[in-house]
Amino acid sequence: MKHVAPQLIVNSVPESVEYYTKKLGFKVEWIHEHNPKFTIISREGVTLMLRELQEEGHVRPNKVPFVASGWHHSDGKEAWDVYIWVEDAKALYEELINKEVSVLKPLSKSEYGNLDFEIEDINGYVLCFGQILD
Repeated sequence: MKHVAPQLIVNSVPESVEYYTKKLGFKVEWIHEHNPKFTIISREGVTLMLRELQEEGHVRPNKVPFVASGWHHSDGKEAWDVYIWVEDAKALYEELINKEVSVLKPLSKSEYGNLDFEIEDINGYVLCFGQILD
């Protein structure tokens, strides 16, 4: 195996593309020109697929069942949809703070030894960015 590209169901591909490119620094690798309901985006070796369905109401971030089941925190923290390992968590955190991204958990050392932080995107997905500390 060489690579993975999770697919996230989003409310609007165009709105999500704008968010992921302007706020999170991803670039569009591919998007259907005439019917933009699917796109592939990437940043520094991380690839995500975003898909808009014909019917609304199918976006289901992990925090929805986390909260409903009472898992860990009742507010849905740690209900990651994607965990992304990064080289410099502090630099990325500062970049995203400057772009006014919604931070759920500030940069801190985790119980498992990584330096990480959590954000929430415009569809309610929780992305955790973490750096392995030596």
